[in-house]
Amino acid sequence: MKIPSLKAYSWILFTLILSVLSSVEAESQGFYNRNLWKKHRNELNFSIGVSNFLGDIGGRDQIGTNFIWDLEISKTKFAAGFNYLYYMGEKVALRTSLTYGKVAGDDKLTQETFRNNRNLNFESVILEGGLGIEYQFLKEKLGNIYNVKSPTGKKLGMKSFTLGFYVTTGIAGFYFNPIGTDQTGAKVPLKPLNTEGQGLPGGADPYSKWGIAIPFGFGMRKSLTRTLGIKLELTHRFTFTDYIDDVSTVYYDPAYLYTNVSPQAAYFSNPQLGNLWSYVTSPGQQRGDPTDNDGYMFFTASLYVKLESKNAFYGRNKVKRVKASF
Repeated sequence: MKIPSLKAYSWILFTLILSVLSSVEAESQGFYNRNLWKKHRNELNFSIGVSNFLGDIGGRDQIGTNFIWDLEISKTKFAAGFNYLYYMGEKVALRTSLTYGKVAGDDKLTQETFRNNRNLNFESVILEGGLGIEYQFLKEKLGNIYNVKSPTGKKLGMKSFTLGFYVTTGIAGFYFNPIGTDQTGAKVPLKPLNTEGQGLPGGADPYSKWGIAIPFGFGMRKSLTRTLGIKLELTHRFTFTDYIDDVSTVYYDPAYLYTNVSPQAAYFSNPQLGNLWSYVTSPGQQRGDPTDNDGYMFFTASLYVKLESKNAFYGRNKVKRVKASF
Protein backbone atom coordinates (compact mmCIF):
# COMPACT_ATOMS: atom_id res chain seq x y z
CA MET A 1 0.00 0.00 0.00
CA LYS A 2 1.55 3.30 -1.01
CA ILE A 3 1.18 6.66 0.70
CA PRO A 4 2.50 10.08 -0.40
CA SER A 5 6.21 10.49 0.27
CA LEU A 6 7.53 12.45 3.22
CA LYS A 7 9.58 14.51 0.77
CA ALA A 8 6.41 15.83 -0.83
CA TYR A 9 5.01 16.87 2.52
CA SER A 10 8.26 18.45 3.68
CA TRP A 11 7.54 21.30 1.28
CA ILE A 12 4.00 21.63 2.64
CA LEU A 13 5.37 21.70 6.19
CA PHE A 14 7.96 24.34 5.26
CA THR A 15 5.30 26.53 3.64
CA LEU A 16 3.01 26.15 6.65
CA ILE A 17 5.75 27.15 9.10
CA LEU A 18 6.47 30.29 7.08
CA SER A 19 2.78 31.16 7.16
CA VAL A 20 2.65 30.60 10.90
CA LEU A 21 5.69 32.74 11.62
CA SER A 22 4.24 35.57 9.59
CA SER A 23 0.92 35.34 11.46
CA VAL A 24 1.97 35.12 15.11
CA GLU A 25 0.99 38.75 15.69
CA ALA A 26 -1.91 38.81 13.24
CA GLU A 27 -4.40 41.60 13.82
CA SER A 28 -8.18 41.37 13.96
CA GLN A 29 -10.47 43.56 11.89
CA GLY A 30 -13.55 45.69 12.47
CA PHE A 31 -14.71 46.13 16.07
CA TYR A 32 -12.74 43.20 17.54
CA ASN A 33 -9.85 44.21 19.77
CA ARG A 34 -6.62 42.65 18.57
CA ASN A 35 -5.52 41.78 22.11
CA LEU A 36 -8.72 40.04 23.14
CA TRP A 37 -7.34 36.58 22.25
CA LYS A 38 -4.78 36.99 25.04
CA LYS A 39 -7.57 36.39 27.55
CA HIS A 40 -7.76 32.78 26.36
CA ARG A 41 -4.22 31.67 25.59
CA ASN A 42 -4.84 28.23 27.11
CA GLU A 43 -7.23 25.72 25.55
CA LEU A 44 -8.09 22.10 26.38
CA ASN A 45 -9.48 19.64 23.82
CA PHE A 46 -11.20 16.33 24.67
CA SER A 47 -11.76 14.13 21.63
CA ILE A 48 -13.28 10.83 20.57
CA GLY A 49 -13.37 9.34 17.10
CA VAL A 50 -12.02 6.59 14.91
CA SER A 51 -8.67 5.37 13.56
CA ASN A 52 -7.62 3.45 10.47
CA PHE A 53 -4.49 2.06 8.86
CA LEU A 54 -2.61 2.25 5.58
CA GLY A 55 0.09 -0.39 5.21
CA ASP A 56 0.91 -3.73 3.65
CA ILE A 57 -1.91 -5.92 5.01
CA GLY A 58 -5.48 -5.79 3.73
CA GLY A 59 -6.82 -2.93 1.66
CA ARG A 60 -9.27 -2.63 -1.20
CA ASP A 61 -10.03 -5.20 -3.93
CA GLN A 62 -7.12 -4.09 -6.08
CA ILE A 63 -3.34 -3.86 -6.19
CA GLY A 64 -2.12 -1.46 -3.51
CA THR A 65 -2.62 2.17 -4.46
CA ASN A 66 -1.83 5.54 -2.97
CA PHE A 67 -3.17 6.96 0.27
CA ILE A 68 -6.89 6.65 1.19
CA TRP A 69 -7.80 4.90 -2.06
CA ASP A 70 -6.63 1.64 -0.44
CA LEU A 71 -8.42 2.18 2.88
CA GLU A 72 -10.38 -0.74 4.36
CA ILE A 73 -13.34 0.97 6.05
CA SER A 74 -14.50 -2.19 7.87
CA LYS A 75 -11.29 -2.10 9.95
CA THR A 76 -12.05 1.32 11.42
CA LYS A 77 -11.43 1.31 15.19
CA PHE A 78 -12.13 3.51 18.22
CA ALA A 79 -9.83 6.41 19.11
CA ALA A 80 -9.69 9.04 21.85
CA GLY A 81 -7.37 11.86 22.75
CA PHE A 82 -6.50 15.00 24.68
CA ASN A 83 -4.86 18.19 23.41
CA TYR A 84 -3.49 21.24 25.18
CA LEU A 85 -3.07 24.40 23.12
CA TYR A 86 -1.15 27.57 24.01
CA TYR A 87 -1.85 30.49 21.69
CA MET A 88 1.22 32.44 20.58
CA GLY A 89 -0.94 34.67 18.39
CA GLU A 90 -4.55 35.14 17.45
CA LYS A 91 -4.41 32.34 14.87
CA VAL A 92 -1.40 30.26 15.94
CA ALA A 93 -1.07 27.83 18.84
CA LEU A 94 1.51 25.39 20.13
CA ARG A 95 -0.18 22.05 20.61
CA THR A 96 0.67 19.01 22.71
CA SER A 97 -1.37 15.84 22.34
CA LEU A 98 -1.95 12.37 23.77
CA THR A 99 -3.88 9.97 21.55
CA TYR A 100 -5.04 6.36 21.84
CA GLY A 101 -6.22 4.29 18.90
CA LYS A 102 -6.22 0.84 17.35
CA VAL A 103 -5.36 -0.21 13.82
CA ALA A 104 -5.90 -3.50 12.02
CA GLY A 105 -5.74 -5.24 8.66
CA ASP A 106 -6.73 -8.59 7.19
CA ASP A 107 -5.87 -10.02 3.77
CA LYS A 108 -9.08 -12.08 3.86
CA LEU A 109 -11.08 -8.89 3.33
CA THR A 110 -9.54 -8.08 -0.04
CA GLN A 111 -10.31 -9.87 -3.29
CA GLU A 112 -6.96 -8.85 -4.79
CA THR A 113 -5.49 -12.26 -5.71
CA PHE A 114 -1.99 -12.08 -4.25
CA ARG A 115 -2.87 -10.35 -1.00
CA ASN A 116 -5.86 -12.61 -0.38
CA ASN A 117 -3.69 -15.69 -0.92
CA ARG A 118 -1.03 -14.27 1.43
CA ASN A 119 -3.63 -14.51 4.24
CA LEU A 120 -1.87 -12.30 6.79
CA ASN A 121 -3.67 -10.36 9.52
CA PHE A 122 -2.81 -8.10 12.43
CA GLU A 123 -4.11 -5.60 14.96
CA SER A 124 -2.18 -3.15 17.09
CA VAL A 125 -2.72 -0.51 19.71
CA ILE A 126 -1.36 2.98 18.94
CA LEU A 127 -0.28 5.11 21.91
CA GLU A 128 0.93 8.49 20.69
CA GLY A 129 2.30 11.69 22.16
CA GLY A 130 2.95 14.69 19.97
CA LEU A 131 4.07 18.31 19.77
CA GLY A 132 3.02 20.60 16.95
CA ILE A 133 1.28 23.74 15.80
CA GLU A 134 -2.29 24.58 14.90
CA TYR A 135 -2.82 27.44 12.43
CA GLN A 136 -6.28 28.89 11.86
CA PHE A 137 -6.14 30.19 8.30
CA LEU A 138 -9.80 31.20 8.62
CA LYS A 139 -10.46 32.43 12.14
CA GLU A 140 -13.82 31.64 13.72
CA LYS A 141 -15.79 34.74 14.74
CA LEU A 142 -17.64 34.97 18.00
CA GLY A 143 -20.43 37.36 17.03
CA ASN A 144 -21.85 39.75 19.62
CA ILE A 145 -20.22 38.21 22.66
CA TYR A 146 -17.74 41.11 22.66
CA ASN A 147 -20.61 43.38 23.76
CA VAL A 148 -19.69 46.10 21.25
CA LYS A 149 -22.42 48.76 21.02
CA SER A 150 -23.09 51.96 19.16
CA PRO A 151 -23.85 55.24 21.00
CA THR A 152 -27.55 54.35 20.70
CA GLY A 153 -27.03 51.02 22.44
CA LYS A 154 -27.35 48.88 19.31
CA LYS A 155 -25.08 45.85 19.20
CA LEU A 156 -22.57 45.85 16.38
CA GLY A 157 -20.86 42.97 14.61
CA MET A 158 -22.14 39.56 13.57
CA LYS A 159 -25.35 38.18 15.01
CA SER A 160 -24.13 34.59 15.13
CA PHE A 161 -20.95 32.57 15.49
CA THR A 162 -19.16 31.42 12.34
CA LEU A 163 -16.98 28.44 11.45
CA GLY A 164 -13.21 28.53 11.56
CA PHE A 165 -10.81 26.31 9.61
CA TYR A 166 -7.29 25.25 10.49
CA VAL A 167 -4.36 23.02 9.59
CA THR A 168 -2.06 21.22 11.99
CA THR A 169 1.31 19.49 11.83
CA GLY A 170 4.25 18.63 14.05
CA ILE A 171 6.10 15.55 15.25
CA ALA A 172 4.95 12.58 17.33
CA GLY A 173 6.31 9.48 18.98
CA PHE A 174 4.18 6.37 19.20
CA TYR A 175 4.13 2.82 20.54
CA PHE A 176 2.73 -0.13 18.58
CA ASN A 177 2.60 -3.89 19.11
CA PRO A 178 1.37 -6.01 16.17
CA ILE A 179 -0.69 -9.05 17.18
CA GLY A 180 -1.87 -11.79 14.82
CA THR A 181 -4.77 -14.22 15.04
CA ASP A 182 -3.95 -17.86 14.26
CA GLN A 183 -6.20 -20.55 12.76
CA THR A 184 -7.67 -21.35 16.19
CA GLY A 185 -8.53 -17.72 16.96
CA ALA A 186 -5.70 -17.26 19.45
CA LYS A 187 -4.05 -13.81 19.66
CA VAL A 188 -0.26 -13.95 19.32
CA PRO A 189 2.28 -11.06 19.52
CA LEU A 190 4.16 -11.06 16.23
CA LYS A 191 7.42 -9.24 16.91
CA PRO A 192 8.99 -12.05 19.04
CA LEU A 193 8.32 -14.53 16.20
CA ASN A 194 10.76 -12.86 13.77
CA THR A 195 8.40 -13.65 10.88
CA GLU A 196 10.74 -12.12 8.29
CA GLY A 197 13.84 -13.61 9.90
CA GLN A 198 14.65 -10.50 11.92
CA GLY A 199 18.04 -11.03 13.53
CA LEU A 200 18.41 -14.49 11.94
CA PRO A 201 20.87 -15.51 9.20
CA GLY A 202 19.93 -13.82 5.93
CA GLY A 203 16.87 -12.21 7.49
CA ALA A 204 15.69 -8.64 7.92
CA ASP A 205 16.95 -6.28 10.61
CA PRO A 206 15.07 -6.27 13.94
CA TYR A 207 12.56 -3.46 14.36
CA SER A 208 11.47 -1.37 17.34
CA LYS A 209 7.94 -1.10 18.69
CA TRP A 210 8.52 2.64 19.07
CA GLY A 211 8.21 4.92 16.06
CA ILE A 212 8.30 8.53 14.89
CA ALA A 213 5.46 10.09 12.91
CA ILE A 214 4.76 13.38 11.15
CA PRO A 215 1.09 14.34 11.59
CA PHE A 216 -0.57 16.47 8.94
CA GLY A 217 -4.24 17.34 9.04
CA PHE A 218 -7.02 19.86 8.84
CA GLY A 219 -10.15 20.65 10.78
CA MET A 220 -12.94 23.07 11.50
CA ARG A 221 -14.03 24.83 14.68
CA LYS A 222 -17.38 26.15 15.86
CA SER A 223 -17.84 28.25 18.99
CA LEU A 224 -20.82 27.47 21.19
CA THR A 225 -20.13 30.08 23.85
CA ARG A 226 -17.32 32.44 24.66
CA THR A 227 -15.26 29.62 26.16
CA LEU A 228 -16.72 26.41 24.71
CA GLY A 229 -16.82 24.98 21.22
CA ILE A 230 -16.54 21.88 19.05
CA LYS A 231 -14.01 20.72 16.48
CA LEU A 232 -13.89 18.13 13.71
CA GLU A 233 -10.44 17.00 12.59
CA LEU A 234 -8.89 14.54 10.14
CA THR A 235 -5.16 13.92 10.58
CA HIS A 236 -2.88 11.46 8.81
CA ARG A 237 0.38 10.21 10.31
CA PHE A 238 3.35 9.65 8.01
CA THR A 239 5.67 7.28 9.87
CA PHE A 240 9.28 6.18 9.61
CA THR A 241 8.54 2.48 10.14
CA ASP A 242 7.14 -0.20 7.85
CA TYR A 243 6.46 -2.71 10.63
CA ILE A 244 3.26 -1.54 12.32
CA ASP A 245 1.68 -4.60 10.67
CA ASP A 246 4.82 -6.80 11.03
CA VAL A 247 5.16 -6.93 7.22
CA SER A 248 7.80 -5.20 5.11
CA THR A 249 10.25 -7.26 3.06
CA VAL A 250 10.38 -10.86 1.78
CA TYR A 251 9.38 -14.34 2.92
CA TYR A 252 11.78 -16.16 5.22
CA ASP A 253 12.29 -19.93 5.32
CA PRO A 254 9.42 -21.31 7.48
CA ALA A 255 11.31 -24.57 8.07
CA TYR A 256 14.16 -22.64 9.71
CA LEU A 257 11.68 -20.69 11.84
CA TYR A 258 9.91 -23.91 12.86
CA THR A 259 13.16 -25.46 14.06
CA ASN A 260 14.93 -22.43 15.55
CA VAL A 261 12.10 -20.18 16.78
CA SER A 262 8.72 -21.93 17.10
CA PRO A 263 5.93 -23.59 15.09
CA GLN A 264 3.91 -20.39 15.59
CA ALA A 265 6.68 -18.38 13.93
CA ALA A 266 6.61 -20.71 10.93
CA TYR A 267 2.83 -20.37 10.63
CA PHE A 268 2.67 -16.58 10.89
CA SER A 269 5.56 -16.13 8.48
CA ASN A 270 3.57 -17.79 5.68
CA PRO A 271 -0.08 -18.78 6.31
CA GLN A 272 -0.83 -18.67 2.56
CA LEU A 273 -4.02 -20.31 1.31
CA GLY A 274 -2.41 -22.25 -1.54
CA ASN A 275 -4.58 -20.63 -4.22
CA LEU A 276 -1.54 -19.66 -6.32
CA TRP A 277 1.69 -21.30 -7.44
CA SER A 278 3.85 -22.31 -4.47
CA TYR A 279 6.84 -20.25 -5.63
CA VAL A 280 4.83 -17.02 -5.05
CA THR A 281 5.33 -17.37 -1.28
CA SER A 282 8.67 -19.19 -1.26
CA PRO A 283 11.65 -17.76 0.71
CA GLY A 284 12.98 -14.57 -0.89
CA GLN A 285 9.72 -13.69 -2.67
CA GLN A 286 7.96 -10.42 -1.95
CA ARG A 287 5.93 -10.40 1.27
CA GLY A 288 5.59 -6.65 1.75
CA ASP A 289 6.80 -3.38 0.21
CA PRO A 290 9.81 -1.89 2.04
CA THR A 291 9.78 1.20 -0.20
CA ASP A 292 6.59 2.57 1.43
CA ASN A 293 6.30 3.07 5.16
CA ASP A 294 3.09 2.44 7.06
CA GLY A 295 0.69 5.20 8.03
CA TYR A 296 -2.40 5.67 10.15
CA MET A 297 -5.05 8.34 10.58
CA PHE A 298 -7.51 9.71 13.10
CA PHE A 299 -10.89 11.33 12.52
CA THR A 300 -12.14 12.93 15.74
CA ALA A 301 -14.80 15.18 17.19
CA SER A 302 -13.67 17.34 20.11
CA LEU A 303 -15.07 19.58 22.78
CA TYR A 304 -12.73 22.48 23.45
CA VAL A 305 -12.59 24.65 26.55
CA LYS A 306 -10.83 28.01 26.63
CA LEU A 307 -9.33 28.90 30.00
CA GLU A 308 -9.56 32.59 30.85
CA SER A 309 -6.42 34.21 32.21
CA LYS A 310 -6.65 35.78 35.66
CA ASN A 311 -4.97 38.92 34.39
CA ALA A 312 -7.41 39.28 31.49
CA PHE A 313 -6.85 42.44 29.50
CA TYR A 314 -10.52 43.31 29.36
CA GLY A 315 -13.38 42.60 31.78
CA ARG A 316 -16.03 40.16 30.57
CA ASN A 317 -18.91 42.59 31.05
CA LYS A 318 -17.19 45.76 30.02
CA VAL A 319 -19.20 47.63 27.39
CA LYS A 320 -17.13 49.16 24.65
CA ARG A 321 -18.93 51.96 22.85
CA VAL A 322 -17.95 53.15 19.42
CA LYS A 323 -18.30 56.75 18.36
CA ALA A 324 -18.67 57.41 14.67
CA SER A 325 -16.29 59.92 13.12
CA PHE A 326 -16.36 61.61 9.75
